[in-house]
Amino acid sequence: MSAFEERGKSSVGKIINIIGCGCFALILAGALVFGGIFFFVGKALKGNDPYRESIAAVESNEEAIAALGEPVAPGFLSSGNFNYNNGEGEVDLSIPVSGPNGKGTIRVKGRKPVGSQVWNYETWQLEVFDRPDPILLSK
Repeated sequence: MSAFEERGKSSVGKIINIIGCGCFALILAGALVFGGIFFFVGKALKGNDPYRESIAAVESNEEAIAALGEPVAPGFLSSGNFNYNNGEGEVDLSIPVSGPNGKGTIRVKGRKPVGSQVWNYETWQLEVFDRPDPILLSK
């Protein structure tokens, strides 16, 4: 017997079951689309040179290691903008990081001129919670 031929169910009950299953399918599809967008945008933000250079700079900075502890781990929700077209780029990111001793945020803002292999950062620092001054990062 199919779901439409169940004994003892009225027509209204069958219609409610069909509508309920349809609503659930729409909610599930929406969640999958949202999750896919979230995944790919996060992957794009984490896959660029400024992001990778910033994480590496914190992991090799003695002052940052003293403030956060080891190992330093990037957070899940990075935010900001990354634009790269025709060899020219701009970046403005906030990257959460944490370690056993504390948490902080890497702020990176910079440009990559056309034809250059190197990003030039106007702002490249680690802001540690409960610490008044940021830790300046360098390559």
